[in-house]
Amino acid sequence: MIKKLFYFIAFLLVSISISFTFSQQVRAESYTSDFSNQLGTWEDLVGLADRKISQGQLNIANQKLSTGYESISLNTEAGNRSSGDVQITFVYKGQTNFGLVFRAGAGNTKNYQSFAYMNNGNWQLGQPGGKWITDIHSQSLEVGQTYKLLLRYQGTSVKAYLNGKIIYDNPRVTYSDGSTIDGEWTGATGLRLFGNLSQLSLLSLKAGEVNSIPEVLDTQQFISLRDKWKQQLITENYDANNTPLVKYVNTLSDNAKTLYQSMNRSPDRKELWPLKAGDTPSANLTTQFSNLYLLSQAYGTKGTAYYLNPELLADIQSGLDFMVSQKGYNGQKYYGNWWDWQVGIPQKFIGSLMIIGDKLPSDKIQEYSKAIQSYVPNPYQQLYTKAQDVFVDLAFIPNFSTTGANRTDLALSVLGLGILQEDESKIELASNSIKEVFQTVTKGDGFYPDGSFIQHNNIPYTGSYGNVLVKGVGQILATTKGSLFEMDSQTVSNFVSTVEQSFLPLIYQGTMLPGVNGRSISRAPKETQIGYGSTTMYNLLIVANLAPEANQNKLQEAVKYWMQANPDYYLNNTRDYNDLQLTLSLMANTAITGDTLPFTGTKVFASMDRFVQSNPNYMMSLSLYSNRTSSFEAGNGENKRGWHTADGMFYLYNNDDVQFSNSYWPTVDPYRLPGTTVDTVALQDENSSFTTVTSPETWVGGAAAENQAVMGMALNKQGTKNNGTVLPMNLRAKKSWFVLEDQTIALGAGISGDTTVSIETVVDNRLLNTSYQYQIISNKGNITDASEESKKEWLLLQSDHQNTSIGYYFPTASDVTVQSEKRTGTYADINSAFPSNKIYNGEYRKFLINHGQHPQNATYAYVILPEATQERLKNYTQDNALKILANTESIQAVQMETAGYLGINFWAATGGSIANITTDKPISLLKQTQQTQTTYTIANPTQTNETAHIQLPKDFKHILSMSDGLSFDEVTHTLSIDFSGSAGSAKQIVVE
Repeated sequence: MIKKLFYFIAFLLVSISISFTFSQQVRAESYTSDFSNQLGTWEDLVGLADRKISQGQLNIANQKLSTGYESISLNTEAGNRSSGDVQITFVYKGQTNFGLVFRAGAGNTKNYQSFAYMNNGNWQLGQPGGKWITDIHSQSLEVGQTYKLLLRYQGTSVKAYLNGKIIYDNPRVTYSDGSTIDGEWTGATGLRLFGNLSQLSLLSLKAGEVNSIPEVLDTQQFISLRDKWKQQLITENYDANNTPLVKYVNTLSDNAKTLYQSMNRSPDRKELWPLKAGDTPSANLTTQFSNLYLLSQAYGTKGTAYYLNPELLADIQSGLDFMVSQKGYNGQKYYGNWWDWQVGIPQKFIGSLMIIGDKLPSDKIQEYSKAIQSYVPNPYQQLYTKAQDVFVDLAFIPNFSTTGANRTDLALSVLGLGILQEDESKIELASNSIKEVFQTVTKGDGFYPDGSFIQHNNIPYTGSYGNVLVKGVGQILATTKGSLFEMDSQTVSNFVSTVEQSFLPLIYQGTMLPGVNGRSISRAPKETQIGYGSTTMYNLLIVANLAPEANQNKLQEAVKYWMQANPDYYLNNTRDYNDLQLTLSLMANTAITGDTLPFTGTKVFASMDRFVQSNPNYMMSLSLYSNRTSSFEAGNGENKRGWHTADGMFYLYNNDDVQFSNSYWPTVDPYRLPGTTVDTVALQDENSSFTTVTSPETWVGGAAAENQAVMGMALNKQGTKNNGTVLPMNLRAKKSWFVLEDQTIALGAGISGDTTVSIETVVDNRLLNTSYQYQIISNKGNITDASEESKKEWLLLQSDHQNTSIGYYFPTASDVTVQSEKRTGTYADINSAFPSNKIYNGEYRKFLINHGQHPQNATYAYVILPEATQERLKNYTQDNALKILANTESIQAVQMETAGYLGINFWAATGGSIANITTDKPISLLKQTQQTQTTYTIANPTQTNETAHIQLPKDFKHILSMSDGLSFDEVTHTLSIDFSGSAGSAKQIVVE
């Protein structure tokens, strides 16, 4: 009986052990790490290794210790297995003695097995104790190439694949001493470096059950990806009854005909097409490839005169050969602007190859793609910009990683290369590299938590680079959707949400607001272009196609709202076939009505010093700058007169169809932009390579809620540069805007400075629509003189079109100059990179307050009233609802009791006291009262991590809600606000 009991217990223990081991094996789920932003959890089994993430790679290096060079690092997240698949993707840099570790026993330095590369195509397999097999061979690894090493182990069987080709296959691994590999060991996966100091750069690590990782991807995967890309560019489904499609195809055909007829096809040609006006030598290369791309589109699009035309195909290939062999795009050298070689040319080149690639020999595809790959080895490295037209060796910026739109541009090309070369590691690299772009940042380039988008370190660029980023990301996600490389749904959803909050508030009638377009405002538009809106609309549709249902509906509703106001424009100005089919689908979808303005209310973009207010009949925005953002950007011969575009520029859109449009920027007086306070001294056109100017001031920003806001800017022109030279400007001012639903009260105080000309505040500088009838009326009557100056209580710029009149009220009668001015200009005047000699005309009405040459603590106060009438203006002056409580250097405050509005900007470092509100720190405060409920919205525009203590009026009994970081002392009636990490965003307390 005892013996039977003993056997039963022994059997039970063995069963439990087997069961436990089996359950461990089952629980070891598949693991993948792409190292795009996560190191993972590692521990050193042998020796010591440094592990760091850089440019989407895990860089692991061993250290020399007294025990030798060997290091074994185990990834504890990849699971413990006795059999399975493990694969690393790595970039070979000429190193020796590195490899995979498997079945590694935690804590036991003698329990591991390894498959490693030694040198010259020689590999080893084995385990400690002198058990090594070294007669394993492959082709020698090539420096700079990417490799996938897949190891499949099960019992005594081991197989090894290098880039899909088997290099070792042994069903029973036997060592020289006759023993076999210990196939029953269970352990972790890792990396081994030995024999010398070495470093390995990993792009990914995968681990899973046996046969869970394919040796090589099915070729059909790459064909499907190429077809998907191709179908975004062309269509082989022509419908003669589809009018927009017919027009699109005919336009493409006509443009191709013009290009093809002008193409130089002679054997001794020096160029394919003549140099385009404004093109630098490197930009000319991009233009040549762009022309070949358009011809490729015509070749591949059914219905054009050149559809599948063999002569055109031959000439396209000949043109590509010419650009590679004769014009120097061969992967060896470069000159001029890095962007042309790494973005402009590759994207057009790859686009052409996607369309005609299946008609070209495979060796030709490899030749072309290898040349592109030399300039775009990965999405992270950027070339220096060099002198034009002088070839130099490739020079990548050391210790530098691309950001924002530049990252996505390069990633898109790497994706294309991966598809063309059927290299899954490149596709994974492209997809993984953009994940970092989705994450919000707190400094530098990228999207910020409040929806701001910065590029070039401190330039608000949502409309330009932000659009490029969204297009690139959208195309990558759309191309990989449904494939093995599809991005996870949560990451995509986060990106969609970021796009929504960053773009929708910044669009007016389908056009991005100029304040977020950087130097692009100076670029000559196409004849049909109404702004940067069309590109944005198509990009938003691309994003909508990727979005979860709720987000998809929101984006489609927004785009349709803007598109249906001018559908022909959007149908006839698409970039490619994908834009057209997305637009046609949206317009045909009756479930999407587009009947609601996508964004109403106010929004502060504190991280880029911008503000917007949107209503059904008008939109307003402010462009400001601080020590965090630059006043403007000039460079590459662009935006030569953008000096004052963030000196408090006030944009008011009111359906007049001309404001800030095509004719505005080449004709407006650049010294007198609406809303600005300026030293009007003459400046030279900016011709330096790149110019940005920040302010010494931190107090820029404000608080906003619903359709009201308080905004402010400490203007300080000290340190202003012109072509790199610091100017003797010393203008300083405190500027505030108090925003309500139908009016903006502008206050200025502490205006001080010295100049040889005049320091002025520009109440407005309005471009007139020449098809409208205007009158300027003041409280003294009509003003017809070309220039008139007198004290005024109010002004009315009266239009004969609905909602386009504007009223200006001066609470204290002020000397205001009214000027009528006709101006002409060309985009070539302000931009030599994207020039046009077309002459634009503009008729303007200026309303100016002249502070003189040496103002000291001068002030101003005026109210802008959109949609005003003469009757409304008169009533406004008589109602006396507006109370300016303070307009000094330390406090600016406005109260409008009828609207339940109180706005205060406390400028002093020690705060201040007014309207029964006291603070010990500089803040911007908005108080809104509706019946018995009051909401305080409070921000710290200096963006310092301070705690402000604010005593509120003792007129409430209950606190209904408070933001995080707020506390209230009922004894002292003091509100404490911790602004740590708020980055200028506001906090709220609601009381009753």
